[in-house]
Amino acid sequence: MKRKGESLMRRTRQLHLWIGLICSIFILIESVTGLLLSERWLLGSGSTDMRPPQAITQSASAAGQDTGQSDQTANNTGRTFTARNGESASDGASANNRQAFKDGDRGEGSGATGIIKGLHEGRIGQTNVKWLADLTAVGMIVLTSTGIILSIKSLRAQSIRRKKRHVEA
Repeated sequence: MKRKGESLMRRTRQLHLWIGLICSIFILIESVTGLLLSERWLLGSGSTDMRPPQAITQSASAAGQDTGQSDQTANNTGRTFTARNGESASDGASANNRQAFKDGDRGEGSGATGIIKGLHEGRIGQTNVKWLADLTAVGMIVLTSTGIILSIKSLRAQSIRRKKRHVEA
C-alpha cells in the first residue's frame, strides 16, 4: 500500500510538470518575439538599432514639423481612442500616444518605473545592456526548448509505464 506522502509527492510532480510545460510554451514565444523585436536585423529589416520611445517621438515630431503636420496627424491610422486622462489620441505608431510611456516620463530616471522603463529600453542607468537582454533571451529560448523536450519525454515514459501496467493487470 502506498503512503500518503508518496501520493502527494507524485501529484505535486505531475502538477509541476504540466504547469511547467504550459508556461514554457508562453515563455518561449515571449523570448523569441522579444529577441526579434530587439534585433530587427534578424527579420531582415534594414535597421539594426532599437530606438527608445523618446527618440521615436522626437524623430516623428521633427518629421511633422518639416511637412507642416503634427506627428499625431502624420502617424494616424484613422482610428482614435480616449486615453486614461480623457484626451483623444490616435491609434497610430507614434510612441507619444502610448499611455504607459506618458506616465513613465514624469520620473524619467527615478523610482521603480524609471528602472523598469530603462531595462525595457536596454539600459541600466546610463549603461547600455542591450547585449545582456539579448543573451538572456537566447538563454531563455535554450532553457525553455530543452525543458519542453524533457517534459514531452517524461510524459511519453509515463504513458508507456501506464500501458505496461494495464497489460500486466
